[in-house]
Amino acid sequence: MAIGQPIFEPDLRYPSCHGEGTRINYGRDAMNMPHPALGDDPHDPAGIATILVSAPSIPSAIYGAMREVLTRGYKIRTQYDRKDAQGNSIDPPSLDVSSALEIRNPYAQPRFPKSSCVEIGKYIAETCWGVKDHLILDQDELKAQLAEGTFDETKHTHWPYTYHQRLFAYPASHGRTINQVQQMLERLAKDPITRRATAITFVPEIDQYIKGDLPCLQRIALRCTEDPQGRLYLHMHTHWRSRDLFNAAADNIIAMTFWQREWADDLSKMTDREVLVGRYKDFADSLHIYGQVLQSVDVEKLVGKWTTLPAEELGYTSEDARDLMVIPDLEKLLSEDPQWNFPQEAKDKIAAEIERMRRGEYLP
Repeated sequence: MAIGQPIFEPDLRYPSCHGEGTRINYGRDAMNMPHPALGDDPHDPAGIATILVSAPSIPSAIYGAMREVLTRGYKIRTQYDRKDAQGNSIDPPSLDVSSALEIRNPYAQPRFPKSSCVEIGKYIAETCWGVKDHLILDQDELKAQLAEGTFDETKHTHWPYTYHQRLFAYPASHGRTINQVQQMLERLAKDPITRRATAITFVPEIDQYIKGDLPCLQRIALRCTEDPQGRLYLHMHTHWRSRDLFNAAADNIIAMTFWQREWADDLSKMTDREVLVGRYKDFADSLHIYGQVLQSVDVEKLVGKWTTLPAEELGYTSEDARDLMVIPDLEKLLSEDPQWNFPQEAKDKIAAEIERMRRGEYLP
């Protein structure tokens, strides 16, 4: 018996990624629908608005979220605002919301938003493959430095964590590590309807004492549904402490859904069943656009331009991104080995994934 319903069946309510294309029954079009009076005053000291965006693709979700933040964002200072010699703020306040974003097909094309701000190939390698995990400070040494108050992120040459390390080698007590991803997939392989396939990044013994950046990604949950043909769909939920919408969120989502595809492939091998990428849902306590960005970039003009583009021009296809960004970034990363001193395993992984993409085994 099927455990769910198919998620990507044709739906006339969603003919494109704008107009009626992103309307949801509890809200409005993420990009173009008029805003109803929901009682959210961006200047109301009583609270910060929550935005709800459902969209067919990553670019349409990102642009829709930007439009929402510009319209309903709460003006608030941040700990990163620059100040002058007298302690007065130089940057305008940021615009801040809480958010729930749903991307109905994370591999709908074009997949890569125009707002990407990093070398995305390098980001995938660092986040999804852990090629720089060798730069993480020994966790017992880190705990000792935090207890003594001697750890300084601005001066240390090693990092306190990476997302990959926290998920694939979570630093548990007594020097143990836990591969949380393997545990999630084993739960799903044993029982696809489980709601217990979850992983966390937060380590209280460490993160409660770090003065600077705590992990923005806090939790991942995986779930499966099944269609009448017996195919499983792997759905991914991510929960974030804080998200820089303009400079980071798009790249975060590309990397998270890159994992989603990899884990769907892994689950398929574990179950000997077809497993497809399902929906991606993204929850943030603080989704914001920094005042410094608002001051230096005409974000409203950019978003206005992006949200009126035809569906096929919203971003870069996976094929274009592979050839123009991902593979060149990975090749550049390999050339930086003298700087990073990669372990041989990391160099082999990067080289192998470049060849897999060139052979057409998968698209990023």
